[in-house]
Amino acid sequence: MGSNLKTAPQEKILRACYEALFYAWGPQHWWPARTRFEVIVGAYLTQNTSWTNVEHALRRLRGAGLLSVAGIRRTALPELESLIRSAGYFRQKAQRLKTFVAFLDEHYGGSVNRMFAQTTEKLRVELLALNGVGPETADS
Repeated sequence: MGSNLKTAPQEKILRACYEALFYAWGPQHWWPARTRFEVIVGAYLTQNTSWTNVEHALRRLRGAGLLSVAGIRRTALPELESLIRSAGYFRQKAQRLKTFVAFLDEHYGGSVNRMFAQTTEKLRVELLALNGVGPETADS
């Protein structure tokens, strides 16, 4: 009692509901992203700023060919800060993106797909342990 963790039967029920809704209504495009990694970057960048500012930062990263795990990994921190400046708190956010990529490298060999192969429960706990990741960012 009192646990926030879903049991296996509850997770199956929720997944069945999700699949029924998806089948009936199709993708809703709730987050305008081209890749899973772009959703992650957007979740970091949207903290305490408007989506318009995030879109500008994402366009700059994409235009520079850096909107990927490898792109963030190889970009020097000052350049990353410059590219995402429009999103506000650009120094913190650039460092947090670097921290996330280091986490991804260390735990999942740099693979977003391997990371998402984990249970939602386990992955959420791991993400919440990262600096700058709260419930809203982890759940994105």
